[in-house]
Amino acid sequence: MIRNILSVASNQDVAYQITDNGGKSTGIFIVNADDPGAMLFWNEYQQDALEANSILASVSPMLESEHVCIKRPLIASQLHGALTLGSAWAAPKQQRPDIILQRSDILRKCFLFRNFSPGHVETIVAMSRIVTLPGNYVVFEKGSNGDEMLIVLHGRLKVSVADGDGKEVVLGTVGPGDIAGEIAMLDGRGRSATVTTLAPSELLVIHRKDFMPFLEQNPKVAIDLIMVLALRLRLNTEQLAELLDR
Repeated sequence: MIRNILSVASNQDVAYQITDNGGKSTGIFIVNADDPGAMLFWNEYQQDALEANSILASVSPMLESEHVCIKRPLIASQLHGALTLGSAWAAPKQQRPDIILQRSDILRKCFLFRNFSPGHVETIVAMSRIVTLPGNYVVFEKGSNGDEMLIVLHGRLKVSVADGDGKEVVLGTVGPGDIAGEIAMLDGRGRSATVTTLAPSELLVIHRKDFMPFLEQNPKVAIDLIMVLALRLRLNTEQLAELLDR
């Protein structure tokens, strides 16, 4: 059965049947990736429905996404092409070795995890989950509770704060392989900045309740993490000193 999640309010079944490579009937969700409400619903739903198959429809589709993506508005030829990619649903995405390897490769390139062993990286991948968000979506705001850190798989995020007059000051952008939200996740305090998606984005989410016990059980990893954070603090201090000297 093909189901549209074009909006949470107008979720309707469509009378089409599709079979997988083994001839077994399977379900597919067509999700409006530009609708924040639809994406929030989908991100929650797929955590419980691990074998759920999806097609993300967006004005700016993520061509490198692990999901099948097509461009909105939907036209018959696009939908036909997406549905003929039966191999994309041969196995649950969370269990596909190529997806696990891709996430592990991205984590190993992150400054935070660059000293971690392959086994530890795989453990972190296993405790993570994927969230897909539309463009121009506020992921979190400065001062809000921060229990999760985000690794960008696809897309781009803007990091910003408000000045004394309430005007936005952009601190920078983060793209594939970059991390956001790690400060609040590690110290358990509020967010230090606001993060907004600049384009449809896929994020690897790691929760504090999973990550902190992992550090407690692996003291060597915790030491490596402290060294990396100390190095980043040193570099930031040096950059600030250079700005003040100008």
